[in-house]
Amino acid sequence: MPTPDNKGMYLDLILQMQDEGMYFASLAHIDAYEQKNGSTPELQRLRADALRETRQSAAADAAYRKLLNSTEAGAAWHGLGLLAAQNGDYPTAVTALREAAKRQPTNPVVLSDLGYAMLRSGDVAGARMPLAQAAELAPDNRKMIGNLALLLLVSGEPDKARQVMDKAVLSPESRTRIYSLAAEIGQRQPAVVTFQPADAVKAGVSSAIAPTAKSVNPVQLPAMPFQSMMDRFGNGG
Repeated sequence: MPTPDNKGMYLDLILQMQDEGMYFASLAHIDAYEQKNGSTPELQRLRADALRETRQSAAADAAYRKLLNSTEAGAAWHGLGLLAAQNGDYPTAVTALREAAKRQPTNPVVLSDLGYAMLRSGDVAGARMPLAQAAELAPDNRKMIGNLALLLLVSGEPDKARQVMDKAVLSPESRTRIYSLAAEIGQRQPAVVTFQPADAVKAGVSSAIAPTAKSVNPVQLPAMPFQSMMDRFGNGG
């Protein structure tokens, strides 16, 4: 295992831990790295992300705010947006995510999160641009495509949403999750009604099964109310 003396390798180890969801362990290694090599804006951002993921919201908020005038400002605003959304405060999330998008205008994750937060805030028209941008910037990412399908459903365009999901070959689980989210956001008709029998046959699920909300990971949704859209549509395949 890399030691704090191998700065590059050790930082890569911390990044790998976070990619694998080992946020508690990453906090311990961040402490070890910092004691030996000092801190950097990137390391502080990794700490803030780990604090957010381990539900230490107050500490994460403070850590992100210290980075707002640093080279990690875009990521810090993104983190603040995710924190607000975790607490169900989507208007505040939109404000923070707009700031993140200003600094990272080609980041599909930021754009997708912004669009989702706008949907949850009731701004369906405003959500169209960032969600379409995210889908075009990451055309092979089924989670981004799933978010675009969600927008179409909430906009009352179920046929177009179905075409998008068919083209992306989204899994039955992904489709069910998307319809469930659409209903949760406030779709006019129940999701199970929109999920026509033909879809059910193609997806291999019963049209009588009402969608349920789950956790975020390749069309598994995270346990938290909001997370990076990269996670929100799990194993969609």
